[in-house]
Amino acid sequence: MNTKILLIILGVLLVGIIIVFIVIRNTNDNNIKIEKKNPNELELTYDINAGIPFRWEYEIEDESIVSFVKKYQISNDNSGAKVGGKIKTNYVFKGLKEGETTITFKYVNFADNYIDKEIKHMVMVDKDLNITLINND
Repeated sequence: MNTKILLIILGVLLVGIIIVFIVIRNTNDNNIKIEKKNPNELELTYDINAGIPFRWEYEIEDESIVSFVKKYQISNDNSGAKVGGKIKTNYVFKGLKEGETTITFKYVNFADNYIDKEIKHMVMVDKDLNITLINND
């Protein structure tokens, strides 16, 4: 009798944990913020929720036009290893030569490389190496 009650309690807890994980994952709106502190650089801000197995990865279609400079955290609500704490990271790109290219961000599960989301940013670099976002896909 005690074993059955324990199994029922464990089952309910497991279902609860799965529901919490799904809610946290689906409420991650990944607001993309665009910063223009320097006309020769473009900063794109992406959010993740701590404790879930996803990260943002980027690809530059033509690296002769745009290069990745750095990434840095602008906020981290993951104090005390709190599951679901939002972490905001800026990704900085620089114009190298005049032209247009695409920067693609993929929201990748690092456990199995499953791609949950993909966002394409078309960028233009002018003759003065100013980089401008043309559109988001």
